[in-house]
Amino acid sequence: MSLVLCSGVQLVAAGEVPAAFRDCTDCPEMVSLPDKGFAIGKYEVTFDDWDICVSGGGCNGYKPAEGKPAGLWGRGTRPVTYISWDDAQTYIQWLSKKTGKNYRLPSEVEWEYACYGGTQTEYCGGDDVKVLAWFEENSDFQTHPVGQKQANGYGLYDMSGNLWEWMDDCWEGHCKVHKMRGGGWHYDANLVRATVSLMFVSTLRSYSYGFRLARSL
Repeated sequence: MSLVLCSGVQLVAAGEVPAAFRDCTDCPEMVSLPDKGFAIGKYEVTFDDWDICVSGGGCNGYKPAEGKPAGLWGRGTRPVTYISWDDAQTYIQWLSKKTGKNYRLPSEVEWEYACYGGTQTEYCGGDDVKVLAWFEENSDFQTHPVGQKQANGYGLYDMSGNLWEWMDDCWEGHCKVHKMRGGGWHYDANLVRATVSLMFVSTLRSYSYGFRLARSL
């Protein structure tokens, strides 16, 4: 049985696939997770999402991948690349102000819970990396539009592969360095496993770095 909160967000019982929701018509889709008090993005934040922020006067007017080779891959519903941890914060601040909701990056604990989708598997949502993730072997050396691979048990896409996703966590108390999870399009299968993490300085941008939103309920 689903429980509907006063905000309209549904919390669902374990074993059910949570329904996605949006806080506004052009907001990213979010999924509320059973009994955890937070929601997480159904997809990685896309170029379309980012461009709405820039058009709305947010994100410091930054246009990622512009003039870079990765820009030739296309934009639209591909996950937004060349995003540092600091860049992600500008999007989060803009969206939180726009909606009045508490958006943020997921903690590593939240991300891992969401990744498994209710089952303990090698990758996020299963053991067959090829059906779940874009990685070195099948990516054709580029990102791909979100939502093309198989979702996990919570209806979340690309938790493994496509882009590394920034976590909110500082690394061992050093808050100029932050964790990343999920693996990227040009990494091998071992590095897109659910348990793997990396850490980088918060200002670093790369063609394999992006992010997924979280929101407190």
